Amino acid sequence: MLRQWACLLLLCSVQAVPFYSDFMQHLTRPLPLHRTMFASIPFAPLAPLEPLHAQSSQRVASVWAAPPPAPLVGHSSLANAPPLPLYSSSFDNDGISDTEFVPLEQQQQHHQQQGRQDAAAAAAAVSTQAHTTGFEQKPFNVDAITTDVNSPNPAVFFQQSFPFFGNEFFNSFGGFGFGNAQEPWWKGPNVCTEKEENEGANTETDSETVDSFGEERDGAGNVVRSPLFGQFHFSVNSCAEKPNKHVCTKIVNQNGKKKTVRLTRQCCHGYGRPRNADFTMHCEKIEIKDIEATAADMGAKQFIDSAKSAGELGDMLGSGTGKKVTLFVPNDAAFQEYRGQHQQENNVDDAKAEHTQKSSIYKLHSVQGDVQLEDLPNEKLLQTELPGQRIRINSYQLPPALGLEPYRYAVNCVPIEKHDKLSEQALVHTLSGVLKPLTKTVMDLIRERADMSIMRTVLEKTNISALLEADKPVTIFVPTDKAFDKLEPHLRRALKEGRGCASNILKNHMLDLTFCSLATLSGAKTTAYNLLGEPLLLNRTRSAQNQTEDSAIYINNAAKIVDADIMGTNGVLHVIDTILPTESALPMTTLMSQKNLTIFKRLLEASGFDDQFDDLDNVTIFAPTDKALQNSEWAHLLTEKPEALKNNKDLLEFLKYHVVKPMIKTCDLSESSLPTVAGINVRLNLYSTHALFSDVMNRATVNCARLVHFDDESCGSVLHQLDRPLTAPKNNLFKSLEANPNYSKFLELVIKANLTHLLSNESDSFTLLVPKNDVFEEFSDSLESKATQSQPDLEAQVKTHIVNDVVCCAGIIPTNWPFVRSIESISGQHLRITRDRRPKIENAGVTKCDVVATNGILHEINDIIAPKPQQQHHRPQLPPSYQPQGDFDVFF
Repeated sequence: MLRQWACLLLLCSVQAVPFYSDFMQHLTRPLPLHRTMFASIPFAPLAPLEPLHAQSSQRVASVWAAPPPAPLVGHSSLANAPPLPLYSSSFDNDGISDTEFVPLEQQQQHHQQQGRQDAAAAAAAVSTQAHTTGFEQKPFNVDAITTDVNSPNPAVFFQQSFPFFGNEFFNSFGGFGFGNAQEPWWKGPNVCTEKEENEGANTETDSETVDSFGEERDGAGNVVRSPLFGQFHFSVNSCAEKPNKHVCTKIVNQNGKKKTVRLTRQCCHGYGRPRNADFTMHCEKIEIKDIEATAADMGAKQFIDSAKSAGELGDMLGSGTGKKVTLFVPNDAAFQEYRGQHQQENNVDDAKAEHTQKSSIYKLHSVQGDVQLEDLPNEKLLQTELPGQRIRINSYQLPPALGLEPYRYAVNCVPIEKHDKLSEQALVHTLSGVLKPLTKTVMDLIRERADMSIMRTVLEKTNISALLEADKPVTIFVPTDKAFDKLEPHLRRALKEGRGCASNILKNHMLDLTFCSLATLSGAKTTAYNLLGEPLLLNRTRSAQNQTEDSAIYINNAAKIVDADIMGTNGVLHVIDTILPTESALPMTTLMSQKNLTIFKRLLEASGFDDQFDDLDNVTIFAPTDKALQNSEWAHLLTEKPEALKNNKDLLEFLKYHVVKPMIKTCDLSESSLPTVAGINVRLNLYSTHALFSDVMNRATVNCARLVHFDDESCGSVLHQLDRPLTAPKNNLFKSLEANPNYSKFLELVIKANLTHLLSNESDSFTLLVPKNDVFEEFSDSLESKATQSQPDLEAQVKTHIVNDVVCCAGIIPTNWPFVRSIESISGQHLRITRDRRPKIENAGVTKCDVVATNGILHEINDIIAPKPQQQHHRPQLPPSYQPQGDFDVFF
């Protein structure tokens, strides 16, 4: 059985090798020196294995070190340590180990030869290390190994090592093989290494502090007392691999002392690697030419020749100062087009023309320093050789599935075609356009355009223009004046005046980053999030084969970018032909149309109050559905006599009764009385429909009308839908009884019980259960016998039908034992509530629900609820001659 399990484990490990090989290509594993004796599985970059064909002597294999560990400086006692049975490490200078498969039979022979020497050697090594380093063996270490997020194939792997388990703990699991490791390029020849260290201690300003690891320090960081439970050691290694650079950062926290070590390996000067090269390809010597030859090879000769003839090339290259320079050189096609358009203005072909640093277009393309694009963060601003001018670098990540470079770069939204080409005088990047000096903000650009006058007015009235004049990067999609003509009249008027949804509509067109058209790909969809947090989907159409112009870009399949990449000092603007719609910026009447609340909207329009409703801000609208309104008197008037609704005050009161201030979403609902715009409050109640979790409120009612759809935002307001219209109550509960002749007999009981004041109290809320007169007639004989009942019994009878709470029919759900629900009447009676064919309260079914009054609701029921007799517990009578015999008898 054990042999079968071993074979199964071997088969699983072999099948998993190709996956782990791809997964681990960008992983590095520099192991700490103090963990040599207890090293974890060394994960070096791996290559996929060929299918493994087991031989008779190779049924099971495990990882084995080859050759033995080399002596380590400062750890001479570890040099003679034996190989570990399950896995061991062969360390070079970088701490990366190589592995190979060794047959199980050879391992067993090796174990017999070593015998008990392993444990003794291990103990001696650990003891020597502790005396040499001055530190005790750490009980726990965590190493995190990650690749850089900029890597085209990022991966994350975490490994935990527990040295106190010992090696025999791992041996019990058998062996797993991962194949022979391949040497990465940064361990090969022609690689230069740069090491940076930064040490610091975490100190506090107090006179004496205790850190989280139990070690006390004074204000100067000196150790006052060592930790009670030993020392703490924590280290994190992170490595980032780029085409010509490999950077590993190790952060070590030793009892609060933090140390950061940054090791950078890159191809030495004059050496490089092709882009998208395999990680094993070493740095090879590259041919470095002068700037003119390099630019010619990159298709950007004309700009360099023009700068040379204008006498600017020397200044661009630092005039022999020896400083590193980076040039952003337009390609020949772009520069030729620019020269044709601006030849007279800029005198780019006249070498004898007077030139100044202010007007030099050449110096705008020159930056001091070795600017490698892979090292720059997005939105990086670089100072150019032209005084007062900076250029903005943007990078946009591409999905690896496209098979292209992982990033696309732009300078002031001008695409970079080729980058990081080394010449004798400078590092060269080529552009598909010519950079122009930037002196105006995005808002200044909008003010200058005659076709953006409406947008300028709306931005200034809403004060959003301040965002377009700040230093933070911004992108805005600006609709032209013709785009505003496409809007409905009310929305266009509200926007021009800066009212209602104006600010939301503007924010729907803005991003808090620089988004160049370069970020979109033909045939692909790109998503960006605007200032409202809503996604904008940008889709670049595919270009025809014979089409020379750039393909069009559409936003949310609604607006087309007609002029792209107009750059300002703080961002970019794109001109669009249609205003981008968003539900959070729509007028309330437009949102009602989208939600099929057509009758309620038509009532607004027929009354002439639709503009007033659209101008409301910070409100909650409870709109009845079409099904709820189709049989109402207002719906009949809308069909038969729509002219009677014009400026109808009763209709206006009806509509305003559905509007509450302030804006309340369902997550903020609570049982309360809310003021409406009409001046009359509505009652909000919450109920639970879960039989088990009765405290989880998941149903809401407004005047017992149930919310059936909710949280549709519009222009600073929110829309909820109800299953019935709201009608403002006119009477309290007592007057409601008086107004209905079918409740006269119950009204007589209320009067006889002297409870009229209770049902007339406007400061409290009740649920009144009222049997109709015909119910009393069925029980006429029994009632006649009870006519002579005492006043307390009569009062208890009526109070059994009164609940000091609002219990709407929507809050009564079917329940069965043991999940029984009940409500308590003001007489103390517990009345079971449930729902079968209709809502049921104790023995009475509800025949008419939710008659709303100013101080509660009324339910009509088909039976009389008789009060249950109160159970009285009488103390047993003791004989007069009884004498207590002890404390127990006295107590009782």
